[in-house]
Amino acid sequence: MPQPPWKPLLIQHLGTLNPPNFALATISSNAAPLNPPFCPPGAMHPPPPSIPSLVPRVRTMIYRGFFGTLPANPHTPLPNHNPPIMTSDMLTFTTDARMTKTGELTPDHTSGGDATRGTCGGAEVEMCFWMEEPQNQWRVRGRCYLLAEEDVDTSHEIQEELKKRMEFSPEGDKDQWSWKKEVQAHFANLAPAMRGSFSNPPPGTPVNVDLSQLENNTGGGEQLKKGTNVKNEDVLKMGGPEEIARRNMRVGVVVPEVVERVDLAADDKTARRWVWWFVGEQEGEGVKDGWKEIETFP
Repeated sequence: MPQPPWKPLLIQHLGTLNPPNFALATISSNAAPLNPPFCPPGAMHPPPPSIPSLVPRVRTMIYRGFFGTLPANPHTPLPNHNPPIMTSDMLTFTTDARMTKTGELTPDHTSGGDATRGTCGGAEVEMCFWMEEPQNQWRVRGRCYLLAEEDVDTSHEIQEELKKRMEFSPEGDKDQWSWKKEVQAHFANLAPAMRGSFSNPPPGTPVNVDLSQLENNTGGGEQLKKGTNVKNEDVLKMGGPEEIARRNMRVGVVVPEVVERVDLAADDKTARRWVWWFVGEQEGEGVKDGWKEIETFP
């Protein structure tokens, strides 16, 4: 599969971001202010609407590279955990399965985290990057999938969706590459404090709640503790906060369907927007390497 025409410049612009922040927009069918599964009995919620409504949600995230190509990190304890033989046009981030956004990344858009929900997803999202140095805005719209260490190797339906946008080097041994190893490599590529954050108390839980009374879908119960670090030598350790953290972490993979770039670096007369949308094997005017491109006014 050829490289998308927009990818080289996006990678160049991403290199100007430190940290590489972006806004992730989702749709929620639940307007409750707290994380529904983790609220204690009697917690106050707004009354449910008589007619289900969809509300927009947005939060700031950190870009974690294209799927199959982790950002270089000299401190990772698993530098060659998966052989570097696969590339893709799919952008990644990491998140906690217990956060409200994970439910919004499923097709029914129901807000709410659940540590027992493994590999899943398929909802439409939009990523928005603002690059100050080149004065460019990039937006990436597509479907998002969440990969969990414990069941990603057996989640064949989602694997097939992602494989459509993956390419393996003909010189590499595909049998040495695994989905589980890719998720573990993402975990290892994080800083110790960030790894440990996945064994914190459930996001959105009131601080006066007795963690031992929480349900099983909270990802650790009374073992959860704020401020845990997962050291390099413990990233694959079984038992304790290390395993809890890996169990709660998800790798988000966004399959791009529409990509937009707005260039505001030039004067107003020459400012332009470029839009690419994925057409696969279709042919036609403006189509290159599976993407149709059009230049517009911003």
